[in-house]
Amino acid sequence: MIQPLRTVHRRTFVVLAVVLPAILLAGIEARRPGTRLTERSPELPSSAHLVRESNGLWTQHSIATKFYGRSDSPKDIYVVLRPMQPLNEPDLLLYWSTKTPQGNSLPSESLLVAPYAADEGFALPQEKGRAGNLILFSVAHQTVFDSARVEKLP
Repeated sequence: MIQPLRTVHRRTFVVLAVVLPAILLAGIEARRPGTRLTERSPELPSSAHLVRESNGLWTQHSIATKFYGRSDSPKDIYVVLRPMQPLNEPDLLLYWSTKTPQGNSLPSESLLVAPYAADEGFALPQEKGRAGNLILFSVAHQTVFDSARVEKLP
């Protein structure tokens, strides 16, 4: 009775030793690329010019914020964020909202701008002359990391 069971177990483990790695490799290959948080945002266009610069917009952190406009496309606004000290928060996403965040949750109509990266240009989904809020949201902690009120840009 023991010998036939040992034979079945040995064959089962040999099959599993081949099949399980094959399933793992097939699963890795089948993953969809989707939106990756490591993708880089586009660079500032060459026609961009500085519209406004501020070091005191953010409520909790010192982040130098520069806004750029384009003369050939007056509705386009770009923002570059440069923290004075590294932001040691995982998976920060930059959002734009016309409403101020309440507590640690995003306003319902918040628009995702891009994954946050220091010293990189982000195109804002707004028109010149409209006020709103820039929000840094931590995906890992599901909280608002920081926010900045942006007044009307010229």
